[in-house]
Amino acid sequence: MQDGYVERVVHQRLKRVNITWNHPVSRDVAVIGSWDNWETRDTLHLQSPPHPHAYAIVKALPTGIYHYRFIVDGYLTHAPEFPWAFDHSGFPYNILDLQDYIPETAARLGDAQDPPSPPWTYDNMLLNDDEFGRPPPELPPQLPLTTRDDPSSSSTVVPRPSHLELNHLYIHKTDGGDFAALRSTEKFGQKYVSMVLYKSLPRER
Repeated sequence: MQDGYVERVVHQRLKRVNITWNHPVSRDVAVIGSWDNWETRDTLHLQSPPHPHAYAIVKALPTGIYHYRFIVDGYLTHAPEFPWAFDHSGFPYNILDLQDYIPETAARLGDAQDPPSPPWTYDNMLLNDDEFGRPPPELPPQLPLTTRDDPSSSSTVVPRPSHLELNHLYIHKTDGGDFAALRSTEKFGQKYVSMVLYKSLPRER
């Protein structure tokens, strides 16, 4: 291991990690990794109690993500039971994640929530005289242009309503002033259902 690497990590908090190989070996098994730019070959040893296919080594590394490979009987390989990926040349390597993860507690999640709505957006303050004197808001310009059927018509063919008419309440007055009709149209699948309420109007004298 290089002196520069030692100087760089001496002031960092190290994590102990157990790197294991659990497959048959004829001669020996070692590991190399990105923790020192793939320069040091560390030999794994039989675990205690001895097992013919259980080799391990304990390393102390700074927090971070590392890539590593095993050297088994002189050949570079990886352990498929641990996280692994392919490099740009198509060769597999193992991944060692030693990052610090901070658990999400209820208190931390609460800090990330949106602030409460200001009271003026939902309070029950009474309207003052000045607000009562204001004219009502104007009707959106697209609503008077929608297709409306005449409630007094006896035709059974009803035109297909536009999307502007859905879930809106309309009032219709006949020219004679005999009644008014309130209509609301909703869509269910490919069908449209309209509810019409009629109310008689007093005749003008």
